[in-house]
Amino acid sequence: MEENKNAQPSLGEYVYQEVLQAIRDGQYHPGERIRESEFTKSLNVSRTPVREAFRRLQSEGRLTFEPQRGAIVAELNPQEVAELYALRQQLEGIAARFAAQHASDMEIANMEYILAKGREAKDPRDLNQINWELHHAIYNAAHNRFLIKAFEAISDSMALLRGVKYLPSDRPNPLYQEHHRIIEEIKNRNPEAAEKAAQQHIKRAFQIHLETSFQDRTNK
Repeated sequence: MEENKNAQPSLGEYVYQEVLQAIRDGQYHPGERIRESEFTKSLNVSRTPVREAFRRLQSEGRLTFEPQRGAIVAELNPQEVAELYALRQQLEGIAARFAAQHASDMEIANMEYILAKGREAKDPRDLNQINWELHHAIYNAAHNRFLIKAFEAISDSMALLRGVKYLPSDRPNPLYQEHHRIIEEIKNRNPEAAEKAAQQHIKRAFQIHLETSFQDRTNK
């Protein structure tokens, strides 16, 4: 029998994707309770597919279950955070290097457009979204399917970082300058310089995360 490529996803898969996207979008933060009833109501489904989705997310390490609280969005511990940023630093460098070698003029123009859009953004939530759009554009311009898969995996893990959606008030301009440098080196077709710029950018992002996480703990 010929496979139907246009077949609709199962109800369980649909619910899983909706819950996963809610976590990715930051609707639920690391350490926050996530209730089955909210999804049965918003998606107009029974508890069964929601429970299946929660169990699947638990097996993937995206949810944990605690007595008296139920399902909780997982939160990376400090060692996992350090490991994630170490890997991301290398992958972002490789993506920028490959983009400098393989990006088309149109892809570079798209990066410049996203960069300009980010400079005009006022809402930190919009700026965060544009930031991820730019990184995704660089990965796409690298023309390596395995890098894209790695980016998607990292994006899911980044959603488990407490405070990852928070952007300090003095960060937008340095962020723009760091991104601008990466794109300029890609545009100049300088793989080594593009890789170095991307790695330094992620190194600084890790420093910012550590600073904001420390402030968050001391303010509690």
